[in-house]
Amino acid sequence: MKDKGGAGDGRPADPSGADRLGRILNARSVAVVGASDDLRKAGGRVVNSLLHNNFPGKIYPVNPGREKIQGLDCHPSLDAIKDEIDLVILSVAADDVPDQLRLGCECGVGGFVVFASGFSETGPEGAARQAEIARIVQEAGIPMIGPNCLGVMNGNRKMLASSTVVMGGRKLQAGNYGFVTQSGALGTYWLDMSMKAGLGVSSWISTGNEADVDLAACLDYLVEDAETEVIGLYIEGVRDGAAFRAAARKAFERRKPVLVLKSGRSRQGATAAASHTGALAGEDETYDAVFRQYNIWRAESLTDMANQAQILLTQPRSAGQRVAVISVSGGAGVLMTDAAVAEGLDVPDFTPETKARLAEILPGFATPQNPIDLTAQIVMHKTMLREVLKIISEGTGYDGLLLFMGGLSQIAEELADALVSEVPRNMPCALTWQAAPEDAVQKVRERGIPVYGEIRDAARALAGQFRLAAGWDGPVPAEAPPIRQDGRPADSFAVEHRSKDLLCGATSLQRPRGVFADDPGDLTKLGAALSAPFVVKLQSPEMLHKSGSGGIALGLPGIEAAAEAARAMIGSASARGTPVEGVLVEEMVSFDHEFIVGLRCDPTFGPMLVLGRGGVTVELEPDVARAFLPLDAAQIEVLIRSLRAAPLLAGFRGAPPCDVAALARTVKELCDFYLRDETLAEIEINPLVVDRAGRVVALDALVGQMRGSSGRDMP
Repeated sequence: MKDKGGAGDGRPADPSGADRLGRILNARSVAVVGASDDLRKAGGRVVNSLLHNNFPGKIYPVNPGREKIQGLDCHPSLDAIKDEIDLVILSVAADDVPDQLRLGCECGVGGFVVFASGFSETGPEGAARQAEIARIVQEAGIPMIGPNCLGVMNGNRKMLASSTVVMGGRKLQAGNYGFVTQSGALGTYWLDMSMKAGLGVSSWISTGNEADVDLAACLDYLVEDAETEVIGLYIEGVRDGAAFRAAARKAFERRKPVLVLKSGRSRQGATAAASHTGALAGEDETYDAVFRQYNIWRAESLTDMANQAQILLTQPRSAGQRVAVISVSGGAGVLMTDAAVAEGLDVPDFTPETKARLAEILPGFATPQNPIDLTAQIVMHKTMLREVLKIISEGTGYDGLLLFMGGLSQIAEELADALVSEVPRNMPCALTWQAAPEDAVQKVRERGIPVYGEIRDAARALAGQFRLAAGWDGPVPAEAPPIRQDGRPADSFAVEHRSKDLLCGATSLQRPRGVFADDPGDLTKLGAALSAPFVVKLQSPEMLHKSGSGGIALGLPGIEAAAEAARAMIGSASARGTPVEGVLVEEMVSFDHEFIVGLRCDPTFGPMLVLGRGGVTVELEPDVARAFLPLDAAQIEVLIRSLRAAPLLAGFRGAPPCDVAALARTVKELCDFYLRDETLAEIEINPLVVDRAGRVVALDALVGQMRGSSGRDMP
């Protein structure tokens, strides 16, 4: 083997980006260190899988003291191989991995896959071993997948470089579906399910502990890969949020579907955040926000992911909502209609002209309506399905087609032929065929029509295809700002009056007329120009949320009453040992719509906006939307209108409408301010109201300063 050479064909010795993984996943030579004749061992299974799949490249078993392994010449060590090696599989014990990596780096191999466990998943000692092997490959600029992984595959290159037992004796089908998994077991279940569904695989990557190559790098590779049309991900946690967002943005630009199964929806964990924003911006919710923002489809299960992949890999992709339903059973047609409506689809009736044409074909007792019931007469009238499909495909204004076939083995061949020849190729469709003859289903699938066993699966797949296509019609997300991997931890929060000083001084955000006093005795003079009724709020760094803590009094009829309430609040706080800066007295503001606006920095994905219905019960029944910065006013307006309460903002039943555009503009100013000033850990305004004069007003506000910041001293 050459010393630190390239691939021998003009490729660079130190490729970067997608090229780094490309040499692994398109390997033309694979060395297996720890190769064996014993198929119970990982080193035996991977050699056997490469041979069984007729890998066209060279396979180099490496095992000292052996001359042959599974009929192949065996080599005592990597440096004994005289040819270029694209991929090295290390099927050795954890203690042997560092030396083998060093040797491979000296030989200039293209990349490594490390099967061994015993690294960061085992505790501090294992984490130290993992840091060592990461340092070895990163200093050499050679990518490594793993450790503690099951390897890689490429169906189009007949390369099954994996130790998984699920592929024992099976051949990997070529195709255009790529998958990255952070769980080896889940990855093998995906493989089994995809193969049974007839979905061919472009690349399959088990990332393991991600000591070097992580999920974001694999996503970026599959987005760039011309042979991958649909990407599936199993995610337990993203390590590099900036890289993930960059790859997801690239997928959005190229309209390449990304399907995700993310574990951890129900993770319970107490938040230490002082603000409501911290509680509302939970870990799983942040992932959901990223998925929505980058038009990534979140699956409910591996089956759900396979169902969605089927339609995306076989059908034209277009936005829409109107579907025609054709069924051989009246009851099934109703169930399919129910499922379609539940998924947000529309099942409108046909035009009079279409009804008249259908009436000429359907039995006299059948009603020509949507859904169409072909009735049991289809057994006698074998061309009925063919004729109905022709009518529906001839410009009737529908965006998609849902079909139900059940049993009917005696005419299954005729039904399959009709579907193959008459289902429109320019209209996405999904077929449910229960109790179906296998040969009929195979014929339909070969034509590229996805076949499902359950009605709901078909409806959800078609609706998902529409939603993805519609999502790409929006603007491409802006490039993510730099992300601090520790987020922006807050050292302390400024009391309300200081927070308002900062926010209203930097943006067009308004505040109620009011005064701050450290001595209630000064209020009569300071508040003489204010108009009742008043609200009095205690200003204490230890009482950031004043409701329910005796820190707020509402509806006070005059300044003397406000001063008396202030004296009582300060006295009560002092008796409890609560530090007090003073009181804030403000005119009460009339409003009809209140919101919460929060800005914080997620440690994985960066600066995030949390926006929703506000008030003291915000955490009790959250109605919140989340998105990552930067955002423009139009995108913020879309977020506002996505809230469940959005119909109320239009002036529900005569109530005053909300100036959503003005609200969005003010929120954008706050977002921009947060991005500009990196000393700010968190901003929360709750409630932020649009008053009856149309002003956007902060009734309460909190600003947290970043821990260790040398910025302005707010508290």
